[in-house]
Amino acid sequence: MKKILTTIISILLIFQLYSQSDLYTPKEIEAAYQLKTRSLNGSPGENYFQNTADYDINVEFNPITGILKGNSTIIYKNNSNADLNKIVFKLYPNLYKRGISRKVNLEATDIGEGMKIISILSVDSGIKTVDEFGKLMVVSLIKPISPGESTGFICEWQYQFPMKTLLREGRYLDSTFFVAYWYPRIAVYDDIDGWDLNKYNGEQEFYNDFGNYNVKIKVPDNYLVWASGELQNPEEVYSDTVLNLLEIAYNSNEIVKIIDVENLGSHKFTLNESNIWKFNSSNISDFAFCITNNYVWDATSTELKGKRVKIDAVYSPYSIDFHEVAEISVKSIQKLSRIMGVDYPFGRLTAFNGHYGMEFPMMINDGDEVNRNGTIFITAHEITHSWFPFLVGTNEHRYAFMDEGLVTYLPKVVEDELSIDSGYRSFAENLKTYSYYAQRVNDFPLMVPSEQITGQTYMYISYNRSAMAYYTLEDILGTKTFRKCLTGFIENWSYKHPTAYDMFYTFNRISSEDLNWFWKTWFFSFGSGDIGIVDFSQRKDKLRIDIKNEGGFPVPVYLIANYDDGSSETFYANASIWKDGIDKKSLEYKTRRKVISVQVDDSRTPDSNKGNNFLAE
Repeated sequence: MKKILTTIISILLIFQLYSQSDLYTPKEIEAAYQLKTRSLNGSPGENYFQNTADYDINVEFNPITGILKGNSTIIYKNNSNADLNKIVFKLYPNLYKRGISRKVNLEATDIGEGMKIISILSVDSGIKTVDEFGKLMVVSLIKPISPGESTGFICEWQYQFPMKTLLREGRYLDSTFFVAYWYPRIAVYDDIDGWDLNKYNGEQEFYNDFGNYNVKIKVPDNYLVWASGELQNPEEVYSDTVLNLLEIAYNSNEIVKIIDVENLGSHKFTLNESNIWKFNSSNISDFAFCITNNYVWDATSTELKGKRVKIDAVYSPYSIDFHEVAEISVKSIQKLSRIMGVDYPFGRLTAFNGHYGMEFPMMINDGDEVNRNGTIFITAHEITHSWFPFLVGTNEHRYAFMDEGLVTYLPKVVEDELSIDSGYRSFAENLKTYSYYAQRVNDFPLMVPSEQITGQTYMYISYNRSAMAYYTLEDILGTKTFRKCLTGFIENWSYKHPTAYDMFYTFNRISSEDLNWFWKTWFFSFGSGDIGIVDFSQRKDKLRIDIKNEGGFPVPVYLIANYDDGSSETFYANASIWKDGIDKKSLEYKTRRKVISVQVDDSRTPDSNKGNNFLAE
């Protein structure tokens, strides 16, 4: 019996390997499978490794001049199987350095020296050379860091914060700042590329390792600070009034106005002429902070399985919509935790009222929206990033669709539930966008590396086309199985760095389906969702509709039959009908009323061509 079981397992493994290799795989990924750092079932391999960097940082920020001065001690551990004779640092603020290439427009007055490294020392490895290459700093070591060893660096730097440019961070109401990219950080060294040498160009986003942060932030009197961590010294910085109100807010579901328009200019909220705010956080992939002396502040909390998550909404007194954001954040965290099957991964959230929308561990920076549905969307979208990439550490500049596509699609349930508009379907807007851009010359396969595309193409591919793919995948699998796969993927890759292939193979394994036919189309191929009506006929109580998949991509099919009495009815076919590769289908439905025309419901069906969507008798 044991021999039979062994044979069966061997056959299943062979089948799995054959099935998975059906997808085109670059040689870097193939090498990872050979080295067993990753496995073809979508799990980390037995030799998977991840290096870590822990940061102890002191920073002083002057809100008058915008000068930021900092020093840090970094402990870097080499968990790889290679000797590291150099360390690569990312200098993100060098985006503002004169002469640097970039793909975004900056205010001319913000372009200057970038990040000035005053000194960098190695505690025990010794430094041979330090070379800057734009937004990278390469530190060559006298003594390589061997596998399993750690080394330390001491660094001092300063830079001029951009006072006019608003790019994921910025200055608001003159004396309020969201500070996002402000310290030298060690780049990722992984099993796919070795050192990540991607240079931040202002457009694509980030790829960071996880680590522990101990950060002290010095600011002037009456400036309040929120950050990607838990405040360690509230009694040293807050007034008694603030402490008492926070005690209520952080231990109940009540939304407490810590600072409102009435007391904004008439109360003192901090204790000293200058304050040092001490924050601590564990196993996070980045650290941001904001400071203000002229914003209002709502605070509350919500319970998740016995633990309370603290929530702060910090916003301009002139904001038209942020007064609802604390409540929307609570509901988003609760609902998204259920959708993911994994609870919100942090103990707090600060929703900051800046501009556009950007995400950081425990923080979001969002602008005002034109209506409530927009406010719900941007809040839920940025909070969903807490799972992708801040729990599942995806490479955003290579696989932007892994986080942006998921966080565009998954919060739609939240948006629809929170909307006060009867019949509102948030995803219908995404379908309209898809209909416009799909099948144009810049409609690329998702697996084209995100750092290789730009402009509107980058936005469409990363957010919209990918959201359509996940929409279709949930249709194929059903919500229960789709979420089971999603939960398994999150649990498997929490605090790790999955590739897109790890996601594909995880879904294949957990669903017990070979989904490569689906991945090949939506992720690897040119094409689109485009359903055309070929013919329809009616006999007694049966309606037959002949359709053709003109675009080649599997999509759910929603059809509307229009009757002679002026009424209509919607019929549906699951996207899995296209699994066999046959592009023509005859669908039969029951109806006793007289059908006079049939059309594709493109408010539910991803469709790139409206010209073949309607047919009358």
